[in-house]
Amino acid sequence: MAIWNLLWLYILILYVNNGRMEASHKVYPQFQSLSAVNISQLHHTAFHFQPPKNWINGPMYYNGIYHIFYQYNPKGAVWGNIVWGHSVSKDLINWKELEPAICPSKHFDIDGAWSGSTTILPSNKPIILYTGVDSNGIQTQNYAVPANLSDPYLRKWIKPGNNPLIDPENGVNATAFRDPSTAWWLNGRWRVLVGSERNSRGIAYLYRSRDFIHWTKAKHPFHSAPNTGMWECPDFYPVSLSSKEGLDPSYMGKHVKHVLKVSLDDARYDYYTLGTYLTNDDKYVPDNASVDGWAGLRYDYGNFYASKTFFDPAKRRRILWGWVNESDFAQDDVKKGWAGIQ
Repeated sequence: MAIWNLLWLYILILYVNNGRMEASHKVYPQFQSLSAVNISQLHHTAFHFQPPKNWINGPMYYNGIYHIFYQYNPKGAVWGNIVWGHSVSKDLINWKELEPAICPSKHFDIDGAWSGSTTILPSNKPIILYTGVDSNGIQTQNYAVPANLSDPYLRKWIKPGNNPLIDPENGVNATAFRDPSTAWWLNGRWRVLVGSERNSRGIAYLYRSRDFIHWTKAKHPFHSAPNTGMWECPDFYPVSLSSKEGLDPSYMGKHVKHVLKVSLDDARYDYYTLGTYLTNDDKYVPDNASVDGWAGLRYDYGNFYASKTFFDPAKRRRILWGWVNESDFAQDDVKKGWAGIQ
């Protein structure tokens, strides 16, 4: 009888979700700060990155060291208490866990230090752009910089007093405005994308800046598509048509296409298109054969979400990271003491 109940539950899930098995970020207040007493090593990975315990969900190469920043719950094995976890490596396999890089501490991020990206400025200074959530649920884009550039691990990061840098303007959904992309340089200005949604239309807004501090929104969205819902974690980068080498995000030239990836919050999968970057108009146009949204291409057809690429200048390659979440119940995650891998 129990088997039949499980079967009917499975059929119901498929029907309700239109044939899709979905991950989720459900809130479990009773579990999110419940510390793990014993950590189960069963299925705990050795090759893929994950911290020793608890729940995880932008990578960077700087002065010979790889840094990975990740959404992390330091107190428990389910979503909640989110900070920017930080680990470093010299080979992308063996990792050293450091103290969190960013924790909620200011009025603009007191209710969440959410996803973002890193950019290396021309002066060889790394900078983080991330989404902060205030006590009213308003989402803004903020920045953090290393406290000590002479520290090879960049252990401490500070939030300057001129935050937030980008507020949701009139017409922008203030509670769906997040996950700034890695910035690129073009015609004397930095550019960055921020994901959003309005009336079920997924949107990637473009912002420009000369100094990385003062940002102005473009008159038109960089790209959007109806009936695709919230676009999380937008990623935009060039790919070569004539070489297998990766390209710096600011590279423009012949024999280049661009990829725009978005994480669809409704589907919990990562979709991408291949297309043309119209630099004069600051717009992106997918190729005719490249479809936006649910009918389009996915990076991976498993449980793979919130991905991010970065350019590795040491080996001239572009590396893709993605978050893989379990399909366990929250109680199972609490019992084993960890959840999620990169």
